[in-house]
Amino acid sequence: MNNNSSFKQNIKDLLKYIEDKKLLIFSFSLLLIANFILSYVPFVAGQITDQLSYYSNNKELGLYWNDLILKLLFLLVLYVVGNGTSIITNKIIMKISRKVSFRLRRDLENKLHKLPINYVDTRPGGNILSIVTSDIPLVENLVETSLVNLLVQTSIIILVMAMMLYLNQMLAIVYIILIPLTFFLMNFITSKTKTQFKKQQNTIGKLNGYVNDIFSNHQLIEGFTMEKHSKEEFKKLNKNSFDAYLNSRFISGFIIPLNFMINNIGYIFICLFGSISIINGSLTIGDFLAFLLYGQMLNTPLTSISTSMNNVQSGFAALERATDLLNEEEDIEKDDTILLDLNKVEGNIEFSHVEFGYTPDKVLFHDISLSVKKSMVIAIVGPSGAGKTTLVNLLMRFYDINSGKICLDGVDISNYLKVDLRKVFAVVLQDSWVFEGTIAENIGYGKKNATIEDIVNVSRIVGCDSFIDLLPDGYDTYISSEKSSLSVGEKQLLVLARTVIADPKILILDEATSQMDTRTETIVTKAMEELMKNRTTFVIAHRLFTIKNADSIIFMKDGDIKEVGNHEELLKLNGLYAEMYYSKT
Repeated sequence: MNNNSSFKQNIKDLLKYIEDKKLLIFSFSLLLIANFILSYVPFVAGQITDQLSYYSNNKELGLYWNDLILKLLFLLVLYVVGNGTSIITNKIIMKISRKVSFRLRRDLENKLHKLPINYVDTRPGGNILSIVTSDIPLVENLVETSLVNLLVQTSIIILVMAMMLYLNQMLAIVYIILIPLTFFLMNFITSKTKTQFKKQQNTIGKLNGYVNDIFSNHQLIEGFTMEKHSKEEFKKLNKNSFDAYLNSRFISGFIIPLNFMINNIGYIFICLFGSISIINGSLTIGDFLAFLLYGQMLNTPLTSISTSMNNVQSGFAALERATDLLNEEEDIEKDDTILLDLNKVEGNIEFSHVEFGYTPDKVLFHDISLSVKKSMVIAIVGPSGAGKTTLVNLLMRFYDINSGKICLDGVDISNYLKVDLRKVFAVVLQDSWVFEGTIAENIGYGKKNATIEDIVNVSRIVGCDSFIDLLPDGYDTYISSEKSSLSVGEKQLLVLARTVIADPKILILDEATSQMDTRTETIVTKAMEELMKNRTTFVIAHRLFTIKNADSIIFMKDGDIKEVGNHEELLKLNGLYAEMYYSKT
């Protein structure tokens, strides 16, 4: 895509997020009027100078005092109206730019919920975070300042040039020659910088992601004495960000000095030709002063345009990163989906000749068939990488299968909307995820409009009320994933309580007790046994004693189901399960 078509696409993408385009046009129109008013100021100042010169030569100041006062008052009105209008319109445009960033953040957040799980799994989290935290402010600045400045300052140049031509065509030609030269240089320089600005934002995203990982896993880094490696990696990413910034700013840094140089050359020529014109009587001192003031007025917009062009390039590069994410392919649902009635879900699950791979060239499941009746407890065991977690992820359609069929109560799950299907399940993972809020809010998260009585009741069922009651603020104790006085086991109990209050039809326990001590695990196991009653339950566990009472045990290896049966049956089979069981007992 060439620069011209890319710029047009950038404008189209930006306009989609400007809700009140009429208000924006009205604001721009007011700014143009304000600039027209202010561009008249040097002309009036020149007239006042000529009048004062005439008064000083004729000694008749007293006769024309009222006329002079009126001109000065008129000059004051021009300043007040011009600048006042600019202040009002700037406030309007600021509100419009805030709405742009608000809508863009909203769409990005909505988009993240529609992206395939595989997208999030294969992208650095810091890169996505950088788009929201670093790129959106650049887009906001693009609307609020950069594009407005380009329009305003360009209009000033046009108006000033028109006034210069009106005053003296010969002197105006000097700037008519210099201004296109200035714009040619700016266009040449900015065409070289856009790619660098985009690269700069990408390096910031990688740096943010790494910093987030460092602080999230600080204890792990310390425990493995990897501080030196961490510092070296950070140093490399920081250097890349530094180099990208220098590369993006180095060439653009020529713009302002070049503008000043060209404008000063113009100022010298104006003084030269202006002096000749005054001497031969074709130019008054007041018009010469007006020309000098107009020259100064040109210096500001030319410099401002060069700065704005840098910000525009940076802003559009940020917008491209955001729109690239927004244009990513979403999970596509069928048009003929079936309404899922949660009250009628029984919990019968069937895998029929399922084939699946995360990528087309790496198939994990070749031919998985499995039947699970309602209320059964199914334990899934096997070595790491066997596909245990993948199996239950396919149940909730975090990934869609390549071929075959997975049915819930006899209906292919691909016929249900994913958001409806996932309401059937509740998952307790190995990592005990708690969010920033009170303990009550964390437990109540599993049920809409949960009352404090509901929260207390499930806490008693799970057994986490024993430590909650000992906290100074009880259920109002404030916790977060990073900062909390709770142990890993206590957090997991809260997660289990959240699951109990959700009252799921099908329960998935993925290494739910692996991080607990024996005493805590005993408490949690009792709570889980109560929770698993009358529910289809899938239990993934390495600790074999937690699954001995399962109705059926599935042993998986290399993406295939090798053995199926209860604990006693598999021991008698004396196969892979028996080998693993005896090796751990």
